[in-house]
Amino acid sequence: MTADDLMTAGRFGSLTLLSAKALRIYADRGLLSPSRVDARTGYRYYAPSQVRTGWLIGLLRSAGLSLEEVGQVVTTDPATGLAHLERLAATLQHRTAAAQAVLQRARLHLRGEPDASRVVAALDVDRPVISTLRRMAPEEMATAVPRELARIRAAAADAGLTATGDPFGVFHAPVTADSDGPLEVALPVDGLADVRGDLRSHRLPGGLVARRYAEGPETWFPEILALYDEVHSWITEGGHTPVGPPRETWHNGPDDPEPLRLTISWPYATPPGRRDR
Repeated sequence: MTADDLMTAGRFGSLTLLSAKALRIYADRGLLSPSRVDARTGYRYYAPSQVRTGWLIGLLRSAGLSLEEVGQVVTTDPATGLAHLERLAATLQHRTAAAQAVLQRARLHLRGEPDASRVVAALDVDRPVISTLRRMAPEEMATAVPRELARIRAAAADAGLTATGDPFGVFHAPVTADSDGPLEVALPVDGLADVRGDLRSHRLPGGLVARRYAEGPETWFPEILALYDEVHSWITEGGHTPVGPPRETWHNGPDDPEPLRLTISWPYATPPGRRDR
């Protein structure tokens, strides 16, 4: 290909509907590098064969894919890129379904009719646990939680302790797109132990909790936020008061072929002199 076959960034942008700013970003990220850059002027030139890639990037970005996700599709061979695209499409469908559930919950708020029919009252007993405190993003939980649980289980085994129930997380602050916790990853065991490092052995107080079981798609983020709202509504609409951070008990893990199953538990207190419903 000769220099005469190349086109300026302006011409290339008009053919692909990509702005000069977008082209600079894609070049910096290695998604769509110019075929030639003039060393003296800095002008960028593109080959006609790159038009198709430009359109592909534009389509993927318009579908809501991140630059990192776009890179998984366009920086490899077509067969591998297609496989990545199918996986990303499934993830996008999950995100859409989860967002719809959250929006439906918001509609109920606006209508003044929050539904908490699947929330039940329960009584937790005091129990010893081994735990560790970690900050993490929602997308990191699937790998970070099992990693921390493996450390906790090893410490319990070294101390001669046995797990007495499913592991759980105590959300001392939300784990969302805007907050990274911290999340306390905990395992109930049959006694206290002398543990080292950032691990902690302590007795978790019991008490009244509002409980909501969930499985499958409703456990995905952000859909699960609607369930937390449901539990919180059950507490406040019933005249009770939340008294501690909510907990999430994991009945199976992300590597389990079965759908994820978990239970949300939120400690609460009743007004003095009043029985729980």
